[in-house]
Amino acid sequence: MRLLGNLPSLLDEMWYAWRASRSMLQYLRRVRAEEPTLAGKALYEQVIVRRTGVERAAAAQTLLRAEQSLCQWPSQRELRFCDVVLYVVVEEYMRSHSTLLGTQANMLAIVSRVIPGEL
Repeated sequence: MRLLGNLPSLLDEMWYAWRASRSMLQYLRRVRAEEPTLAGKALYEQVIVRRTGVERAAAAQTLLRAEQSLCQWPSQRELRFCDVVLYVVVEEYMRSHSTLLGTQANMLAIVSRVIPGEL
C-alpha cells in the first residue's frame, strides 16, 4: 500500500525528467545548428546558458559539479551530454521541491531513454 501512496510523486518525477530531458535535447540541437563548431563542454555550457538564462560562469560551475558528481567515481571518464542532463534535471527538480530529501524515480533511466548515448 505504501507504494501506491507514493505513486503521484513518482509519476511527477518521471514526467519532469522526461520533459526536461527533451527540452535540453532540443536546445542542444538548436545550439549545434547555430554554432556547429562548438563541441564538448563548450557546447554543453551554451545549452545550459540558453535553457536556464544563467551566466556562462554559472553554467561552467554546473558542468564542474556534474563532472565531479558523475565522472570521477567509480572510474574517471569524460563528461557526456547525458551526464549534464541528468545533473541538471535532478538539481532543478530538487530545487523546485525543496522539502524532498531525494527522488524516487530512476532519473538516469529516464534521461538515458531520451538522450542518445553517443552525445
